[in-house]
Amino acid sequence: MMKKILGLFISLMMASQAFASIAVAPMRLEINANKIKGNYLTTSVNVTGDPHKVMRFKVSSGYFTLNDKSELNIIEEKTQDPHDLSGKIRFVPSEFNVQPGKSQRVRLNIINLNQLPDGESRAILFIEDVDPKEFNLDTGRAGYGAQLIVKTRLGVPIYLDKGKVSKVGDIEYFKITKEKDGLYTEAKINSTGNSKIRYTGKVQIIKDKKLIDEYNLTGHPVGHGNHFVTRDKIKTDKITGAGEYTLRLVITYEDGNGKKQNLKQEAVLSIKGEI
Repeated sequence: MMKKILGLFISLMMASQAFASIAVAPMRLEINANKIKGNYLTTSVNVTGDPHKVMRFKVSSGYFTLNDKSELNIIEEKTQDPHDLSGKIRFVPSEFNVQPGKSQRVRLNIINLNQLPDGESRAILFIEDVDPKEFNLDTGRAGYGAQLIVKTRLGVPIYLDKGKVSKVGDIEYFKITKEKDGLYTEAKINSTGNSKIRYTGKVQIIKDKKLIDEYNLTGHPVGHGNHFVTRDKIKTDKITGAGEYTLRLVITYEDGNGKKQNLKQEAVLSIKGEI
């Protein structure tokens, strides 16, 4: 009996980590084109392959937007979006081998900067292993097999600011909620300029006007014209008894002029008994 093969194809794209002994540095590019005198700019990334074998890669580009979960929404086909930077990127080399334990520098030329609108333009640079990996899998069914084909592709987001750049954030709300597994803070952070904000945050716990605890939150980018809702478990180690505690959210980001901006909002936590 001929064995039937069920083919599965998986393409893996990561913007912030290495996979299968492949790494790209830096993992994202953020460029201020207002510091460039000419009509084009040059930058680069380094690609490192497997330490034990030669690997071949090809380079391509696409467009992306940031959704309300701070995730990249990849758009690989051509768009009419004026903020789509992918059509203005030239890369050298576009296909290459990487020797074991070595790195290859990929130079990026971004042209026609004068055609870009004010604010943020974006592209994603794809680094793709051209030799897919094939794995035979046991399906547990007589006469049937499965073949897993894995193609590795890493994505490097590129953000470019040009012209009159506005990075404006605000905290729409900050509140405390009680869940089955504990107390949480929830905040909605808006980005209303023409370029994303990339914030860091912390929560301060205050009682009787004294700071009794402080802890950091995971920061996120928030796409322009979009928002991000962050939910974080409250650290209650220093909350030792009944009473009213003030929780202060502090968000920090850089505006369009590179100056740090702080946003603050408070919520009251009332503890009547055991947490």
